[in-house]
Amino acid sequence: MQEVGRYRCLGTSGQEYLVIEFQHMVTFDGLNGRQSRPGTKELRLADGSSSVTFIDENTFQIVSTAEIIRKI
Repeated sequence: MQEVGRYRCLGTSGQEYLVIEFQHMVTFDGLNGRQSRPGTKELRLADGSSSVTFIDENTFQIVSTAEIIRKI
């Protein structure tokens, strides 16, 4: 899994959050040897306290609290 993005966000509570986007890499043996391809993406708060779900390009929701946060 590799980090592919970081987003500063502001919650409806007024609190700032840092969301980190990770992408899983799928590794397999192909005709040209061992290969990797991008897989699914995952969002988490930087402090590791909760997963984050994607709503749209600028809006997310913190899973543990249901708080809506937006990129700033």
